[in-house]
Amino acid sequence: MASASAEIRLPAWLAEMALPVAPVSDEACMRFAIAAARENVARRSGGPFGAVIRLDSTGEIIGLGVNLAMASGNPVLHAETVAISLAGRRLAEAGGVTLFTSCEPCIMCLGASHWAEIGRIVSAALKEDAEAVGFSEGAGTGQLRAEMEARGVVFQSGFLRAEGEAVLADYAARGGEIYGPES
Repeated sequence: MASASAEIRLPAWLAEMALPVAPVSDEACMRFAIAAARENVARRSGGPFGAVIRLDSTGEIIGLGVNLAMASGNPVLHAETVAISLAGRRLAEAGGVTLFTSCEPCIMCLGASHWAEIGRIVSAALKEDAEAVGFSEGAGTGQLRAEMEARGVVFQSGFLRAEGEAVLADYAARGGEIYGPES
């Protein structure tokens, strides 16, 4: 019989990280996403990716996530999908939301952002940075991104890129498992 439920369980250490107090700047959100990714690697609790969702009207962080795909055995628990899932109904609040992610979203996470109607996506490391250490980010990201931009979604890539790229490099240097299609 197929499972009748699924659970997202964040690592205990993530609850110990102090969230920045609202209103939170773009830089503070990105630094938090990168710090979460870095800690996820250091504690070997998941992949080298972190994400934060900020409510634009108040500057409050309403969702955060780290990559839990390998740790949980659930391939959809990427940092972005975890943050989106935990933000839940608050995503629909007036004023929109911004997703900050330590690396440009893969095709699955970009699709989840599309369906969650996220209005702005800010990322640190680039798709090619993730692919340089062995990850396969998925065909079609360029086309979906263009469609999202056409309907008004704003993308800002490479914001604090060196810091996001350093987390990927550290993960690879520690022998972190590269997972996903063609891995």
